[in-house]
Amino acid sequence: MRKLLSLWRCAKNDERGNASVEFVLVVPVFLVLFVSSFELGMATLRLTMLEHGLDKAMREVRLGTGQEFSREDIRDEMCEHAGLLKFCNDNLLLEMAVINSATFNLPEKRATCINTNDRDAIPVTSFTNGDSSDLMFIRACYVIDPLFPTIGLGAMATKDEAGNMQLIASSIFAQEPPKTE
Repeated sequence: MRKLLSLWRCAKNDERGNASVEFVLVVPVFLVLFVSSFELGMATLRLTMLEHGLDKAMREVRLGTGQEFSREDIRDEMCEHAGLLKFCNDNLLLEMAVINSATFNLPEKRATCINTNDRDAIPVTSFTNGDSSDLMFIRACYVIDPLFPTIGLGAMATKDEAGNMQLIASSIFAQEPPKTE
């Protein structure tokens, strides 16, 4: 028993290894913060590029003066202007609808996105070209893979069945009347 007590007294006063304990407690917290900030930065950058592409494409539609644009035309135009979106044409889904100017009701709040588990099953979304001077609503949903899906923000973010995060951009615009000559 005396040997145990003497060992305990020696170990109690020994300060070797203190830095290791502090390192083990502090470094994981900083790593999670770093990884989460990187994940948030990349998602924000991609969302900014998605919104930029949507704005540029909608400018073409607004000033199209009566020209009918298909979903694919707008998607291609968006992807052309949204430079950092990987596999943009495959991961982007658009919906467009006319807003009733009497009620100003918008389409349902939840956006519909591509299911990357089943690329053959394209979700049904409305896509209506408006007439001259109609108020239009367009929404784009782009799915991304989290960079770090099991750590920090990548683990806490809302994801679909395939483990992808959804970036959603929307816009409201008025169709310009056609040119009169």
